[in-house]
Amino acid sequence: MYKALIAAITGLLVSAGAMPVAAETAHIREIWSISEGLFEPESVAVDEARNFIYASNVVGYGINGKGYISRMSMSGRMVDAKWIEGLNAPTGLALRGKLLYLADVNMLRVLDVESGEIVASYVAPDREPCLNDVALADDGTVFVSGSCTGTIYKLEDGKLIRFIVDADALRFVNGLFVDGELLLSGGWQIRLWNRFSGAPLADGPVTRQPDVKDIDGLAWDGSAFLMSMVDDPRLWRLKADGIAVPISDQPFHAADFYYDNVTGLLIMPQNLSEHDHRVTAFRLTFE
Repeated sequence: MYKALIAAITGLLVSAGAMPVAAETAHIREIWSISEGLFEPESVAVDEARNFIYASNVVGYGINGKGYISRMSMSGRMVDAKWIEGLNAPTGLALRGKLLYLADVNMLRVLDVESGEIVASYVAPDREPCLNDVALADDGTVFVSGSCTGTIYKLEDGKLIRFIVDADALRFVNGLFVDGELLLSGGWQIRLWNRFSGAPLADGPVTRQPDVKDIDGLAWDGSAFLMSMVDDPRLWRLKADGIAVPISDQPFHAADFYYDNVTGLLIMPQNLSEHDHRVTAFRLTFE
């Protein structure tokens, strides 16, 4: 359980003096890769009920109406490159049932994946929040990160409200992970919060490693957290000793990725170069 990891991390809180735990070897194998019709893919959501993968395409960050959502098959076939168009700069995605929640610059949109219609839009209470990632709690609570405002927003009573505001702890806040009472935020630092009260669960950042910063994607792999970073092309892993290490030197250039710790399915939106944008599926396991 991740709770044991969190307990260990909160007890350590510093990486410099922590004793490393035994290393595990990562085994990663590419399954398929799609580049057709994608441009600046940022996030993916897996719809097992309908056998689809949804990918957000930013297409220049700003209110420009150029962003779109692509729909792909689980086997790696592009089904509809520009399935949902007319968005601004969709980034984080999160799916519950038939509803796909997506961060779109200054508002949280809700898409019915069966009808293909936007059924709700919630404008952020700040003028330029730079909404980024979306995380859904087990009870349906929706959290959204605001990278430009140092804020985690929450959807409550039909409105996006400021839930946690901390310019230092939430500097460039990006990736979110929620489970049980834990809300983990990635950005310039990795921070732990009580997702009910918003109170910090630790006195300071999880790790103070100078090379671990500007966290984008976050996922639980069964015994540690996987992380992607904005300025480091590798995939990193944060374990119970409070130390983060890259799983390999392979440059993935992953954004907000998906990982299933049961099957080992890893799906990465990748922006490998100015002209190479793709979504790639891997099998990632540890031993």
